[in-house]
Parts: sequence; structure tokens; C-alpha cells
Amino acid sequence: MAARRQHALCPPYGGNKEALGWALNGAARMIAFVGPGVFLATAIINLAKKEAGCVLEIPEGSSNAPECNERIYGLRPSSFITTYGTVVGLISAVCLPVVGAVLDHTRRRRLVGLVSSMIHIACMFAQIFLTENNWFMMVLIQIVAALAGWMHTLAVYAYLPELTDDPDLLVSWTANFQMIQYASLLLFLMYMLGILYATGYNDDDILSARISMISSTAIAMPSYLWTWMGLMKARDAFHPLPEGSSLWTIGFQRVYNTSKKICGRYRALMWFLINVMIVEAGQASIASIALTYLTDTLQMSTAENGIAILLLFAFGILGALVAKKSVNFMNPIYSNQLCQVVTGANTAIAVIILYGPGQQIQAYIVASVWGICAGWKICIERFTICQIIPKNQDAELMGFYLFSSQVLIWFPTLIFTAMNEAGVNQRAGLSILIAFFLGGIVSLWMMGPYEEAVSLAREESDMLHDQSNIAEQELDEEEKSTDGNGKMSICE
Repeated sequence: MAARRQHALCPPYGGNKEALGWALNGAARMIAFVGPGVFLATAIINLAKKEAGCVLEIPEGSSNAPECNERIYGLRPSSFITTYGTVVGLISAVCLPVVGAVLDHTRRRRLVGLVSSMIHIACMFAQIFLTENNWFMMVLIQIVAALAGWMHTLAVYAYLPELTDDPDLLVSWTANFQMIQYASLLLFLMYMLGILYATGYNDDDILSARISMISSTAIAMPSYLWTWMGLMKARDAFHPLPEGSSLWTIGFQRVYNTSKKICGRYRALMWFLINVMIVEAGQASIASIALTYLTDTLQMSTAENGIAILLLFAFGILGALVAKKSVNFMNPIYSNQLCQVVTGANTAIAVIILYGPGQQIQAYIVASVWGICAGWKICIERFTICQIIPKNQDAELMGFYLFSSQVLIWFPTLIFTAMNEAGVNQRAGLSILIAFFLGGIVSLWMMGPYEEAVSLAREESDMLHDQSNIAEQELDEEEKSTDGNGKMSICE
């Protein structure tokens, strides 16, 4: 009994305040990013349609509302969300090396986290006042919110490797953080859907967006403040800025140098990172393209879109289990390829069977399969990268892996927007995602045998380890041959 009481009184994460801050911040970030975005996106599309003079209600005797070909602020209403995704993705990809350099070479890591979180909160608070007259301003505010949230996320992830020196404990904590984030989002979406259906406001786009913003702001504000002002500590620079270098350019120089190294020495890793660039672009674009498609083509309500996103994330947990079990029957490369085959096939099925209103059940099934594939991909991809990179270069190559996952996320939404603006049917626009998953399958095939990639990484790790030992021995010998003042001994 005493042992149980003592265990219950143990502080979370063994009293590590920064680990607690990471977990708390992760839950709040997931809610602040995904939760309101679902409800706000639906409201923005419908408010844009209304101001453009489009028909929102299905006419009597018809199965769907007329297609909206009018324009507002130079765009079709159905292009606003994907345009927003393109702008945010492009700015993020360009600025990533600069922000990474600030976090790596200065002491401003905690300051970046605090300031970016407060900007994000301020944007969310402003969006509580969404109306029919200010929706376009809210789109601009959402772009600022997304960029601030992206910088906030980079600042938080900069703390992750330093939470503990125990690699096994770090793996355990990282898995725990992921579970907390998913659980928090699922609870938030269930809370939102419960309120909307209980009050009968499930078809009120503006009120749904307002409630989601009020709730997420109330959750995120204390969590962010406690994280950055009470739990996270100030940090020195990871590395000193090399003499003659600039924070504006050193990040790009590192990307170039690492790219040359990977292309010249690690063929399998090169093709794996190409896969990450291509597939992550398609996977990350599913949310904005699918939300546009569900709202505009299937004419689903805010609450119905919320159910689809709820299922997507809930089945992501099942996808992680699928990935874990799959490596018992096949190597991770084959598992990843199978995942992308299923994702592409599910997208093709969505293009074929989803064509108009009244198809909520079919949309929920498609969203659930997308969720399984997303969880599967994340799990198997992270496992693979840890196996095929040399251990003594993991910091540099993991950073490049994160860059690879962001560099093309703007591209699919740009293509979809261009096709939508040209009047091409949105089903054809949705089908472009299939090309990214096919490209991912081919790039994984180009890696060659998985066993060779793992063997090369181990050989490289051993070689670098031996070189490190030789360098340490030479340094010890040099220290022995000098006196306490650093001068050569007279015996020499």
C-alpha cells in the first residue's frame, strides 16, 4: 500500500520539468493547430461563397447546389484554404534554414518559443470575433497564426534531444508525448461535436468556429505561458556561429553541404529522403484539399467535417499498430511501400465514389483509411531513418530529414488551386495526390535492399567511431607531451 502511495506521488517524468513542459505544450499545440482549423476552414469557404453571391442551399428538386464559379478577391471561394496552405508551406520551407540557424547558434531559443506562442494566442483570440464582414481579415490572421505556430513548434523540438541523456528513456518519452497529443485532440474534437449537436448549432459555421476558438484559446494560453515561463529553461547556443558566417546564410550552406554528402556517400538514404519529400507533400496536403473537397463538393457541414477529422486521427493510432506488426513479416521499406500503395488506392477510391452531397458515410470510411495510413507512415518512416543513418551523424542527418519533410508541402496545394481556378473538376484536383504516392513507391524501390542500407550505416558508424578514438588518443598524447602551461616539454 505504501509503495503504491509513493508511486502515485512521484512527479511526472521523474521530476523533469522540461519533459513535463514538452508534454503539456504538445497537447496544447495539437489542439490549437488542428481543432480550430477544421471549423474555421469550413466557415471561411462558406462565407466566401456567400459574399461572392453563390447559392449555398440545394435547390428543390436538385441533388446538389450549383457550382460556384464567382470570384472574390481574385479567387474562387473554394480556393482560399488551399491557397492559404500553399502560402504557409512556401514561406515555411524558405524560412526553415534561417529559423533553424537562430535556434542553433544563439541563446534565443526560449525567447523564440515564448514570443511565437504569444503571437499564436493573439491570432486565435482575434479569430473569436469572426463575422460575415471580416472573414477575409481572418484568413490573413490565420496565415500569421500558422507561421507563428510553425516557429513555436521548431523552438519546442529544439529542446527534445536535451530532455535526457538516456536514449531509451527519450524514445519512451517521445512515444508518450505522441500519445498525449493524439488523446488531447480526440478529446477536444469529441467535446466540440458534443456541444454542437447538443445545442443544435452543428450547421452554424460561424458559431462553430467561434466556439472552437474560444475553447482552444482557453486551453492553449495557460499551457503556453506555463511551458515557457515556468518549465522550460534558457539555453546556450548548440554551436557557436563560425567566424565570418551569418545567421541569414549558414542554414542554407548547411543544407547544401549535407545534400552533397548524402548524394555522394549514402545512395539509399538519398532516395529515402526523396521519398520523404514527395510523400510528405502529398500526406500533409490531404487535410486542406480534403476539407475543401468535403465542404465544396460534398457540401458537408462544420460538424460533419469535424467527425471526418476525428476519425482520421483516431484511426491514426491503429495505423501505428499496423506499422509495428508489419515489420514482423516484411522489412520496413516494403512496409512503407505497402502503406503508400494503400494511401494511393484509398485516394483513387475517394475520387471515384465521392462526387456529391449525402455521402457522409463514404467520406468517413475514406477518412478512416487515410488515418490508418498516416499513423502507419509516421511510425515506419521514423523507424527506418533511425536504422539507415550513421550514429555519429544522427544530429546533422535528422535535421536534414526534418527539412526534407517540409520543403515540398506547398506543391500539391498549389497544383490543386491552379486546377480549381482553371475550372477543372475538383475530383481531378484530388486525384493529383495519387501521383505523389506513386512517386514515393518508386523512390523507395530505388533505395535498393534494406539490409545493404543498414549495413552501410553500421560500417560508417564504426569507421567514424574508430576515427573519433584515434583523434582522442592523439589529443591525449599531445597533452602528455606538454607541460602545464601548454608549452613543449624540455624532454622533447
